[in-house]
Amino acid sequence: MKRSTLFLAVGLLFSLAGNAQPIPFKQGDKYGFKNKATGQVVINPIYDRVVPFSEDRALVRRQSKNYFIDQDGKIKIVLEYDSVLSFSEGFAAVKKNGTWGYIDKLGLVKIKLEFPEASSFSQGMAVVKKEGRYGFIDKTGKVVIAPEYGNAFEFSNDLAAVSKDGKFGYINQKGKVVIPFAYQEAGNFMEGAAIVKKGDAYGMIDKTGKVILPVEYEWASVFSDGLVRVQKNKKWGFADKTGSVVIPLNFDWASDFTDGLAKVKVGNKYGFINKSGAEVIKPIYDWAEDFDGNVVMVVKNGTWGALNKTGETVTPFKYKIVRPFSEERAIVNEGGKYGYIDNKGKLVIPAEYDYAYDFVNGWAEVVKDGKSTFIDLRGTCVKYCK
Repeated sequence: MKRSTLFLAVGLLFSLAGNAQPIPFKQGDKYGFKNKATGQVVINPIYDRVVPFSEDRALVRRQSKNYFIDQDGKIKIVLEYDSVLSFSEGFAAVKKNGTWGYIDKLGLVKIKLEFPEASSFSQGMAVVKKEGRYGFIDKTGKVVIAPEYGNAFEFSNDLAAVSKDGKFGYINQKGKVVIPFAYQEAGNFMEGAAIVKKGDAYGMIDKTGKVILPVEYEWASVFSDGLVRVQKNKKWGFADKTGSVVIPLNFDWASDFTDGLAKVKVGNKYGFINKSGAEVIKPIYDWAEDFDGNVVMVVKNGTWGALNKTGETVTPFKYKIVRPFSEERAIVNEGGKYGYIDNKGKLVIPAEYDYAYDFVNGWAEVVKDGKSTFIDLRGTCVKYCK
């Protein structure tokens, strides 16, 4: 079973969030949710841990209690379980006293807690452990593929990776082996292709088991933005779902693609490329953060600045310290004092504070002469002003 999908209640796992749903952010040591497109805070940072939204429910933890909340931040289910997974296909796996079962979106137990291990539902089935082996159940809790495997992953593209005697192959939804047990590792099928490992090398196969990317790479990632990141002879590039190398292995390091861009390293410098392999931000920077919306923080000659997605400078390279943008404001340090710039690089709140915090719902806490106050996006004091 895919062990990485499990988490204890004391350590929640972050999973993928839908693009239209709020995304998590951290403020100090607390978590909340913001609109991905606008950056607006929609659920205040009051939680100790959070998991991204899945099927309009987010798993959160506050004051030693776990809950499912909706997109308005309303508590929908109070959880009295030791471990919980996010909702998938209307069910959430829950664990209590060492056994797993499933609840629905009302919090009602729909499949009784009787399994030592369990995964989320995918394509109508879920991986469970029974009598020391892994098999699959349907949404009534009925075993539909016998527990006879040493390991098993969820169904994807109508196939599931399973193992016997230490080797992985693939079965269909009737439990028939369609790709023989020949691999040390096997990933989920995405867009008709899956990453596999044979010996010490990685490659890619299609749903018939045909090799479409030679099993000769030192590393191959999962698909991201339709491309797979691959490494060979310590160089990185990208292949598509047909197995064709579409961006040559010319980089000393590369990230996965996100929103059409990937961070790359050439020598000791960082930049960004698009999906055709063209440099949209030349690798001339000492370091680069990930993009936050349309802006990325970069370091050049020891100073921070910010660029947009075409590589234009939107924040001058003159600040010793810059925190990432929050609500179109970024904290800068100038002359040992803190202030804020907007996303065009203009200093809109003077650097006059001993310390400054990110904006949340239009307010930010600042400290001056040992006194904390709150200011708005224009720098006007709005709380604790006297």
